Amino acid sequence: MKMPGLYCNLWAAVCLAGYGAVAAATGNRASDTASRPEFLPRGISVGDVLSSKTSPLLGGGFTLNSTAPLATLDYGTEVAGIPFFSVSAIEPAEQSVQIEVRYSEPFSPLAHPFSDGPYIFPVSLANGFRVETFNVSGSGSFASPLVQGGQRWQSIRLLLPEEGGSVTFDRVGFQGTVDPYDVNDMPATFQSDDEELNAIWGLGAAAAATACKPAVWAHGYSFANYIMEFDAMIERGGVWWTVAMPLGGYLKYLQLRLVGELPEATTFANFNRTLAPPNSVLLSYGFDFVNQTTLDSILLGTFPVGGPVAETSWHNIKTVMSPSGHLAVSLNGQEVFNISMADYYTEGNAVSFTGSFGVGAWQDEAAYVRNLSVTDTANGTTLYAHPLTTPDDDKLLVDFGTQANLASVCLDGPKRDRLVWLGDFYHTARVVGASTARSDLARGTLETMLGTQNAAGVLAIDTPMGYEPATSAPVGSSDILEDYQLLGASSMYSYVRHSDDMDFLKESWPQWQKLLGWLGSRINATDGLVHLGSEFLALSATAPTSSGSCLAVQVLREFGELAEAVGDDSAASNYAALAAGMTKAIQETLWDDDLGVFSLAVNDRGNFSVPGIAFCITSGVATDDQANRSIAALRAQLPLGVGYKDDTKVDPEDPETKLSPNTNGFLLDALFRAGAYSTGHDLLRSLWGAMVNDPETSSGASWEYVLPDGRPGLDRFTSLAHPWGGAPTYVLTEWAAGLRRGAGSEGFGYRNWTVDPQAGLAMGLKRAEGRVQTPSGPLSVQWEMVGETSEMRVVVEAPANTTGVFTYGADSRELSGKDQYEFSVMVDDKR
Repeated sequence: MKMPGLYCNLWAAVCLAGYGAVAAATGNRASDTASRPEFLPRGISVGDVLSSKTSPLLGGGFTLNSTAPLATLDYGTEVAGIPFFSVSAIEPAEQSVQIEVRYSEPFSPLAHPFSDGPYIFPVSLANGFRVETFNVSGSGSFASPLVQGGQRWQSIRLLLPEEGGSVTFDRVGFQGTVDPYDVNDMPATFQSDDEELNAIWGLGAAAAATACKPAVWAHGYSFANYIMEFDAMIERGGVWWTVAMPLGGYLKYLQLRLVGELPEATTFANFNRTLAPPNSVLLSYGFDFVNQTTLDSILLGTFPVGGPVAETSWHNIKTVMSPSGHLAVSLNGQEVFNISMADYYTEGNAVSFTGSFGVGAWQDEAAYVRNLSVTDTANGTTLYAHPLTTPDDDKLLVDFGTQANLASVCLDGPKRDRLVWLGDFYHTARVVGASTARSDLARGTLETMLGTQNAAGVLAIDTPMGYEPATSAPVGSSDILEDYQLLGASSMYSYVRHSDDMDFLKESWPQWQKLLGWLGSRINATDGLVHLGSEFLALSATAPTSSGSCLAVQVLREFGELAEAVGDDSAASNYAALAAGMTKAIQETLWDDDLGVFSLAVNDRGNFSVPGIAFCITSGVATDDQANRSIAALRAQLPLGVGYKDDTKVDPEDPETKLSPNTNGFLLDALFRAGAYSTGHDLLRSLWGAMVNDPETSSGASWEYVLPDGRPGLDRFTSLAHPWGGAPTYVLTEWAAGLRRGAGSEGFGYRNWTVDPQAGLAMGLKRAEGRVQTPSGPLSVQWEMVGETSEMRVVVEAPANTTGVFTYGADSRELSGKDQYEFSVMVDDKR
């Protein structure tokens, strides 16, 4: 049946908030996904309860019935894509059945009513809900309209009608929206005789493979006190809309939901009538109508509309925000409510009437929308108008952020955020180089970030996927977490150092110079330190920090190398001078010789932090003695459970305290650079070992946060495929296998390289292999101890136009002019 208007389930351009699953007996978008790779479950359990103990899905088929109505499906590792289902039989044949499908990264949320969602961070081409229901009326194939961003686990429950029934599936799975991947067969790899370390290496690789991928109206962020009006036809459940919403979607805003009359014939059996009574309007402030761990939502009220809201009929909905602070909603010309927001508790904060708008459908709801208009409440000026009846209108898709990917980008995580975070890319750029070798994804991410640069030279820290960068830039966060500018700049260095992409570096050099100019303007002439407005790595700081200043030195030195590579001698000299001056200032101002560590901040000398220690080491600010003393202070005061707490001010008894693989990743790199191999090895096994040891929480990918006892750190909200937690992927390649780029710009693209197995031997390894993809071809090293002897056999394969050096202690040998080198080294007196 074709109707005029925009169907929220299929045309997500105005379905910013999510969508409700639409049922189909046969052919529902299956043909649209036929060319995509498939992810199929590796294990299944069928019964009346969820079970993480699954068996291989032999033959691919299974049946759900009154005795065994529930299937638990395990995909073995993180996958992403469009869910598809192939039904071979329904009994009785003339009867339709309903199935409820849940998706989750860890196992346990499958038992939660909303699984590990909902998430309103995703753009509309991804599903914001982790539960969807389908009506199946016959055999055949059907698919969900939208993407599930990332999950390992899936459950399918048969919602039995009173007279019973059964459904038999011959195939289920996901049509992939990421490339198929095998962490053991990536272009860049690591292997050793330690299986746990091998699994830990794969965490970052899997996160990068799933988070790097080939909403609201973008222009309404400054609208205030407006009238939003549209027509809606409910096909199932209700219709959802938002007002006064920030573009990024991760701040609180007003949400409204009209619930229809909910006739039995078209309403799913599992519809929550307590949360959403029929013939009512729900009003919420926050992220949703229900809480999701750290995403608080306040259901402000449920208002009856005074009569039935019929399905398949058009209804006019009008929302008015007035300068007096009143919010009013009317349906078909009849007022539903008119309230003063000051009378409603919203955590003590005044509810803003400024922000954009959007229309959608909540979980398992479906609706058509047309004739959307927004006018100024005070003077009636039209701010926006669109009939929404022209799905081929490219401008509509662009404005609502639901067009196809504009560029290859790496997201914060596949499941949830769908944002391109500037600072998080610090780790991701290096993980990509050490695993997937997808330089196109790294470059696309950097190009997207540069597209948001403002007049001051800074970049948006959280570009929403799906919007034109130039459109989202005015409202992208650029004046907070200013150390993200530095982390983002460092990711450019990592990208060029791996790829040797001189064309992109030269093309974008003026923009990077502009950003470095902004950095220079933040260096205080009096104290010589960098003064940042706010820092992610030192949120409580109100004065210059060791993490911010040492990171700034690192960026200046890195861009000195980039300047040399493009032949900008003036910039190289300037950056070197700034770095030297800041190093002197940090030593004089922030080093605390009594504590043996760099102080957290100028005005906080009794405390210190993991990022401060890490970046003062990796930047070269710390002397060898200072690095050793700082690591001793770290071991004495910052251990907490399986990792290290961010700083000495963190309360270890606070139940909200969690560990960050992001900041511990900065530290991991620093520990190996400082030669603290034992401490680094212990951290690898404890923090990242927690991510691989429990099959119910292991996704095969690196996590966002971890509790001190080794569980996911934000409960169901935790992203279990977060590239910012993947530092071991590049650290193990560079240190356990010992394969690293040469120093300076001569090491770009591995034109010059080093093999040094010292750290791997210190970790107790007897064998290690590392491979990377260079612009000239693969470069690999294999070293192995021969039995119980002191002999190490080494094989290096390298592009013939590159040169390298093998070093172990005092032993060093130049390797050049060949494409393969084989030799033995005696290591007994140095192990």
